[in-house]
Amino acid sequence: MRVSHVSRARITLGLLGLVLFCACADHGRAGLIRALTGRGALAVVGSPTLLGLQAEGTNLRPASSWPPVARALAAADPAALALALSQAQLQGIVVETGGASAAACGACLQRSLATYARVAGLQAVFLSPLANLYVLDPMRDWPPALRSGMAVVARRLLSGAPAPRMESFPERVRQVEPVEVMVLLRSSEPTHQARLWRSARGSSFARALLTAAEVARKRWQEREQAMGGSLDALLPRLDVEVSLLQDDGELGVRDSRFVDSAVTAAHGVAYEHKGAWRYLLPDDTHKSHSTPSAAYRRLCVDDGLPDSALQSDELRLYRVAVQPVGSSPAPQPAGHTPADAISGVVDPAEVLGH
Repeated sequence: MRVSHVSRARITLGLLGLVLFCACADHGRAGLIRALTGRGALAVVGSPTLLGLQAEGTNLRPASSWPPVARALAAADPAALALALSQAQLQGIVVETGGASAAACGACLQRSLATYARVAGLQAVFLSPLANLYVLDPMRDWPPALRSGMAVVARRLLSGAPAPRMESFPERVRQVEPVEVMVLLRSSEPTHQARLWRSARGSSFARALLTAAEVARKRWQEREQAMGGSLDALLPRLDVEVSLLQDDGELGVRDSRFVDSAVTAAHGVAYEHKGAWRYLLPDDTHKSHSTPSAAYRRLCVDDGLPDSALQSDELRLYRVAVQPVGSSPAPQPAGHTPADAISGVVDPAEVLGH
């Protein structure tokens, strides 16, 4: 049988595509094993191939071994899944991507996790065409008083108050883990317009919060005329919001098709390169119908890096989610008692319980 030049070209392109796909899959597998290392007990949803992955310090077992976990995956309540994982003393869950069982379950959580969605109570660690690794979000059980308290601390710092001692923060806020915290000032009713925001990366939530509030105050002072007046005068009419710019999964494959599917509308893009951390918020990532892969290229250009840097092992790609922590509404007029009594706090130590 004779094969035309066009057919040969198609076969060649097909084989090339297969080679590239396998290379991407292999890279994703190696990264997944690295991410799995030292994770303790993990539930697995998907083919037996995943259970055969070997990662030191990690025990992989089928999610069906824990009926409450399996039931939660087949339903749509994120809180129920987080509770089931916690009660089973599991560190997280590995979910096969593109599995037939996930596609068949409609709007269930298994499908959400398999298709790279953001699920409340969970934090993505690693995403690949093979499988995704999610762990319990360490902020899922922060009490409302602590969340609001962080915003009250930010308000006091924005007003020029001295920073509280690090020891006055609760232990969970002082835990050593690199995070990015954002402090945003917003006009109160009726416009609710965002006026200024600044973020800072720190070795703990507490340290990042202190730095973000400090740089936000300095930035307002630098642009005082353009902002409409001094911050001290306008702060009583501004809401203060604190959010975590949360790393929600390293991307194990650089292929643009995978990147554009894994970075959802709820996510921005970020990369780490030689100790430097660069990111774009979700709105900037998806503005003007831009794709996430194009947003990564914009980040490289802004940082003076060539496009080829996106394929370098020195650069690691992440997606970022904005997770609200707490807010401090503009104080009510004199004689009005705030409903939660939090906005009347004067000393941050009152909120922190020390």
